[in-house]
Amino acid sequence: MRLARNARTRAEGGLVLWIIVAALIGGAIWFLYSSRQDAEKNARAFAKEVTQRVAVNYDEKYLHVHLSPEAQVKYLQSWRERLLQNVRGLGTVKQPIEVKGDTHFSSYFFEPTGNFRAELVYPTTTAALELVISRGMTVWQVDDINLVWTPAPTPTPAASPTPVMAPSPTPSPIPEPKQRRKRKG
Repeated sequence: MRLARNARTRAEGGLVLWIIVAALIGGAIWFLYSSRQDAEKNARAFAKEVTQRVAVNYDEKYLHVHLSPEAQVKYLQSWRERLLQNVRGLGTVKQPIEVKGDTHFSSYFFEPTGNFRAELVYPTTTAALELVISRGMTVWQVDDINLVWTPAPTPTPAASPTPVMAPSPTPSPIPEPKQRRKRKG
């Protein structure tokens, strides 16, 4: 009798163990999918924030802080200043700014990287701010940034009147040099 009760208890303990293992595996899978969805949402929000700070606020400090170390070497201070100067020169951007793009993951869950394109509409032209972002150790960072726009056409100069052909005066004949006479003597 005692032996039968011990065998039943061991069998029930094994079933409980399998239920716990299945719950842990299910929780881990749920966590991975949940983290992936959060990363996609956060990547899009970060791309919108960078676009807002660059295209509307012209915030060079924000851009500098959120550039990856490789991008800080690639995009020197002078390049970033010129980027913001070009954005300012385009005028005031129409709100809201539409940001398109998607996020890719290595191994389906890890190392998210986003490619985004923000369409900027200005009074005289349109432009696109292209961003490549990635998740650093703790924060999102900009790996690549580029502003693409078509400059406003330069106005063609007004047609100048065609010069009228005026008759040129007839040249006077060239005087002949006087010849010297030899003296006799």
